[in-house]
Amino acid sequence: MLRILYSIIILFLVSCKNDKQEKFIGNQQLKTKPLKNYIDFKYDKVIAFASVDPTDYYGDDFNEKLDVKKFKDTISKTLDSIQIKKLNDILIGRKNQKTDSVTTVADCFYPRHNIIFLKGKKIINHIAVCFECNQIKSNKHPFANMNILEDFFNSINLKVFYNPLEHKRHYDSLRLLKQNKF
Repeated sequence: MLRILYSIIILFLVSCKNDKQEKFIGNQQLKTKPLKNYIDFKYDKVIAFASVDPTDYYGDDFNEKLDVKKFKDTISKTLDSIQIKKLNDILIGRKNQKTDSVTTVADCFYPRHNIIFLKGKKIINHIAVCFECNQIKSNKHPFANMNILEDFFNSINLKVFYNPLEHKRHYDSLRLLKQNKF
């Protein structure tokens, strides 16, 4: 009788719903950490921006300290609280699509789309996204789906292009428009 009760308890514990995030690579399902907030640090402002030439401020080393003064050719958007909440949901994988496709990753890493979190004038976290090679680099590992991240950037009018020439033409025209207004 005790064995049966013990077996039932074990089965019950094993079959309990676990609120874990699921990640798919090919047909293989990977379990990752339970869902929590990506943005679990204090910040004053969140800015998303797109740049024509990311080598201006990254150079060859992504891990070097970013200098906001180097951002010459950027179009930026300060995120409001609703956009920040949506971004958090994307970064923790809550908005991810289940997919059977495999994403190919290239070596280029020219992150034309970025998000920085500022505390005062200091960058406390940054996320750099290269849609051309399907890579995200960040101070903190995000579980974001590239398609959902693309939709997010497009929704805040930082249009995503997969061709660097189209990207440059579009953002150069926006900068020119902005300069002609003043």
